[in-house]
This record gives sequence, structure tokens and C-alpha cells, in this order.
Amino acid sequence: MGIDEQTFTLDDANELRRAIGESVRAIRRTETTPEGQIEVLGFLARDGAYSIAALARLRRVRHQTMRVTVADLEEQGLVARTPDPADARGVLVALTDTGREVIASSRIRRSTRILAAAERALTPSERAVLAQAAAVLDKLTAALHADGQ
Repeated sequence: MGIDEQTFTLDDANELRRAIGESVRAIRRTETTPEGQIEVLGFLARDGAYSIAALARLRRVRHQTMRVTVADLEEQGLVARTPDPADARGVLVALTDTGREVIASSRIRRSTRILAAAERALTPSERAVLAQAAAVLDKLTAALHADGQ
């Protein structure tokens, strides 16, 4: 049976979940910036400014926890608070230029590690499969998001 004809089973799904989790944890272990802070910077880089409450919901943490995270990021010059034009009492948190540089260098560093590991550990045909994996995982993620709606 060719690879296109293989059945994807519950055991395969479990192994995929495990492998993705292990890969993510291996990549995160080398970061010097705490993962919660990197994740907040990533949200802001992808989507633009957010309120502290919205960031807390995205990260699934308490508002007070996010307030501390934002204060730490602000102290480092990575984010800035600005008035929320839709809510006179509210503030939005946005990336600074320094924050954009930090998230960009983090992404490059992580991607470089993945590339180096792939070149070191995988055969050319395995790297070819990996080259297709992002598009497949994006489709899978979209389906998972749709299931959660």
C-alpha cells in the first residue's frame, strides 16, 4: 500500500499529537525569554494590539497573571500601552519596534534549529515529507478550529 493510501488511525493520531508536543517542547527549551512572554509577543505580532483581558483569554490565564506579563514586557521595552479608541477607559497593548525584533529573531532562531536538526537527522526523502507537513498541519489545524466553534 502506498503512502497516499494508508489509513490514519486513532493510534496514528495519538502518535502525531505526542510527536508534535515533544517537538514544540524541544524547541521551546532553548528560549531565554519565558514562553508565556514569547506567546504574547507572537499574538501581538500576528494580530496587532489587544487588551489585557483579550490576551488573558487567548493564553487562558487570569487577568492578573496577564497584567504581570504585560508589565514585564513593558519594562523590557517590548510592548507599549495605548488608549483604546473603542473604550475611553481601556488600554491596548501593542508591540514596540524592539518587541518586533525580539519575536522575529526568536522565530529565526527556532526555524534555524529545526532546519539544522532536519539536515542532521533526516534522510532527503524524510526532509521532502517534512517540507509538505506545514501545509497539511495548517489544514488539520483549521479543521480543529472549526470543530471548536
